[in-house]
Amino acid sequence: MRYTVAEIAAITGGALAGGDPVTIQECSIDSRSLLRAAGTLFFALKGERHDGHDYIPALYAAGVRAFVVSDARPAFDALDGANFIRVPDVTRALQALAARHRRQSTAEFVGITGSNGKTIVKEWIHQLAPADWRLYRGPRSYNSQVGVPLSLLGIDDEDRVAVIEAGISRPGEMERLGEMIAPGIGIFTRLGEAHDENFASREEKLLEKARLFRSCRVIIGQEGEALDRLRAACPGARFLAWGEGDGVALRVTRGVPGRDGRVIEMRHGDEQARCTLPLADEASRENALHVACFLLLRGLPLARVAASLERLTPVAMRMEIKEGVNNCTLVNDFYNSDPTSFRLALQSLAFRDPGKERVVILTDFDETGRPPALLYREAGEAIRAAGVTRFIGIGEEITRHRDAFPGGSRFHETTGQFLRQEERAAFRDQLVLIKGARRFQLEYIAGFLQKQSHGTVLEVDLDAMTLNLNYFRSLTPARVAVMVKAFTYGSGAREVASLLQYHRVDYLMVAFADEGIELRAAGITLPVAVMNPEREAFDNMITLGLEPEIYALDLLDDFEQALARHGVKRFPVHVKLNTGMNRSGLDDRDIPALLDFFRGPRAIYIRSLFSHLAGSDDPVHDDFTRLQARRFEEMTARVQARFDYPIWRHLLNSAGIERFPEYHHDMVRLGIGLHGISAAGAPLSPVSTFTTRVAAVREIAAGEPVGYNRRGYTTRPSRVATLLVGYADGLDRRLGNGAGEVLVRGARVPFIGNICMDSCMIDVTGTGVTVGDEVEIFGKHLPVTEVAARLGTIPYEVLTGVSQRVKRVYYKE
Repeated sequence: MRYTVAEIAAITGGALAGGDPVTIQECSIDSRSLLRAAGTLFFALKGERHDGHDYIPALYAAGVRAFVVSDARPAFDALDGANFIRVPDVTRALQALAARHRRQSTAEFVGITGSNGKTIVKEWIHQLAPADWRLYRGPRSYNSQVGVPLSLLGIDDEDRVAVIEAGISRPGEMERLGEMIAPGIGIFTRLGEAHDENFASREEKLLEKARLFRSCRVIIGQEGEALDRLRAACPGARFLAWGEGDGVALRVTRGVPGRDGRVIEMRHGDEQARCTLPLADEASRENALHVACFLLLRGLPLARVAASLERLTPVAMRMEIKEGVNNCTLVNDFYNSDPTSFRLALQSLAFRDPGKERVVILTDFDETGRPPALLYREAGEAIRAAGVTRFIGIGEEITRHRDAFPGGSRFHETTGQFLRQEERAAFRDQLVLIKGARRFQLEYIAGFLQKQSHGTVLEVDLDAMTLNLNYFRSLTPARVAVMVKAFTYGSGAREVASLLQYHRVDYLMVAFADEGIELRAAGITLPVAVMNPEREAFDNMITLGLEPEIYALDLLDDFEQALARHGVKRFPVHVKLNTGMNRSGLDDRDIPALLDFFRGPRAIYIRSLFSHLAGSDDPVHDDFTRLQARRFEEMTARVQARFDYPIWRHLLNSAGIERFPEYHHDMVRLGIGLHGISAAGAPLSPVSTFTTRVAAVREIAAGEPVGYNRRGYTTRPSRVATLLVGYADGLDRRLGNGAGEVLVRGARVPFIGNICMDSCMIDVTGTGVTVGDEVEIFGKHLPVTEVAARLGTIPYEVLTGVSQRVKRVYYKE
């Protein structure tokens, strides 16, 4: 895209306060993911917890000179040379620009909607489309009121087919999306339960989705009731349906005798073909047949379509973040390779391990239809703008254009050449993005650079964590401090703290100074409070700006003396008050001594006063919780009255945030709620999934012992599987001998025998389980709350009990 700011002002109907001439080549809504400042137009969107206007001075300092705003702030007057386009609604302005950009394109537009499968259908079309189609598809799951315009603005003049997905969650939303996309071809995936709660009926939801297809001449979908309703709603469109009955454009028959259910026979007019789908689940079959209809519509013969379907590969809906060799962090995103997804992958590095050097390994781009010289020059510019200090290119084409990349870059024509010539020892303390096309088999490079460990992993879903953070933020106007103690409840401190810093939480809190020191070493610059400061750690805490909790009067004198040794004149502390939990903190009788300490000049100043609630998660303790709150308010009022600066107050943990909004005060402390545990029954997203794999399966006769001390016995001829996970990994021994279960192949099966240090056994009789099958110990299908209940404990103990020898794998879309 290339527009002048004057053109954009005219398109959006905005008032332009002009500055230096700028040619806009890129649009941004996120100040944290800036790649090419000079040609970027920033849209200052407002949300419940953020306001893009707040970040304009920092963006100006980074080189951005064009902004779309709804507010005029005095601070903007000092930004010499900046261009401001003022509009009533920034989101509408973004949509107006996207609609104009779409109308200028000569591409064939394809709109996809439905409750499920939109992104997979889009990505599979891209996988199978011939290169000469010059097909563009919107990035990732960009299907919202903001995502769709950003998708449309990525279209180039060379693109001949554009595939855009559209998603809605409530009535009225599809109107704008349909106007922007204006597709000539529509694909309807399926009607499911998602967002049912926001519609009066499924019928209303279906009709809302049908608004996308008003401009369509052809609509693709599965024959059935939903498609019949779409026919009534879109009478001017031709329908290309697939199904097993008569009268459909693509008739399919599955389950060919003697073959598995992945085999399907297809008939289209006079053509017949058979194919074996690479994925066996029903959803994949439906998605593949939507794609088949689209390929047929575009003129491919059925035999070629059938052969193409057999090449389908799973779509990676999220990046993998794994621990690498020599303290490296690997970001694996090697399922597609195009300029748009590459830029998004670069942007994703912004919040990860800010203290580590950035390394990018990139393959040839897939066929794009764009001139290679331009393509790789832009990639090189993006590499430089992202602060990447080491670049490695793989492929013949990228090697031919090596001059487009920073000096010192290295190139290999094949993945094998990389593996032969690169040394593991050369990768140390780095954040490594591995990005490219599947044909380069980059999983071998990922394996080469990955820290080796056994097959037991704790998967941490960073997108789920972000959803949970936003849920709690929506409950309170107060500042949010997040607990990252105890290895962030087992999820891993560095990666989670980087995510929280990216999302601009107000404070991090750790248990001990060592945890805070690790965060500083990882490049975390957020304020960090240490809940259990030890005197021998004072020097490091002062040097690194780690703020102590003061839970006893003698700590005040000792920390003041430490500050004097360092020559520090001003340093914040957090004073803990005991309001009834009786674990630690200053009692009411200690308040006079606290105030006496501050009668003279001090380097210490009180940043916050806080206390802990003893039972905020249990209604049986609500009267006591309110008593604690009254004590807290009385004690903090006495302290605040003696100081001429405001002192923050915070009382609530995760359960308290949900159950006691009247006590939010100046800050709240989010802990277990971040990990998907709600005291109010809110539908939070599970974050951690503890999995392993079946290592062996044996047949055991009835009446035979299993495991140490012969505690387990088979009661029938049994199949028993061995898992390479034990109590040294955090699998509690109390779950053994049938007290606990795991999930494998969709079935719950019990432990049999004692749980060992490094392994355990499960009874898989009648399940068809085989070696290599994944086993869920707790996670999205077997909740950690259930495991905790079986053990008679709390989720905190289960989560923090997962050993650090268990590999953490982080996922993000």
